Amino acid sequence: MKSSSVTTAWIFSILFLVLAIAGFISDLLPEEEAFLETNVILNFTHLITTIGFALVTKQGSNAAIHLIRVFGSTYMLISAMGFMGMNIQVADEWSYAIYTNFLIYLQFVLGTAMYILGTILKNRQNLNTA
Repeated sequence: MKSSSVTTAWIFSILFLVLAIAGFISDLLPEEEAFLETNVILNFTHLITTIGFALVTKQGSNAAIHLIRVFGSTYMLISAMGFMGMNIQVADEWSYAIYTNFLIYLQFVLGTAMYILGTILKNRQNLNTA
């Protein structure tokens, strides 16, 4: 029976594969019809992430947990760099900044969720082995 951490890594692998495919499809559409704003580098990054999560499932629970936590931390760091790049001068611009930078906020929430999930999986694993 597979552990929950390996199953979680498979789920992330599938999600990033869907994201990569959606990005490649969106890149083929005219700009006004594109449903996802990406570029080729980002699409290949999602594809490499898919492969990384798939490979780590073969290494077992510890590797899966470690990758989930590291990837969550990396996602949070990248979104923090995006937050620093936001140049907001007037309080009236906050609603516009939230609207236009939704993906940065989403990325931060996903990174935080991934890190917390990895920590929960690690704690569950420690309880089961104790």
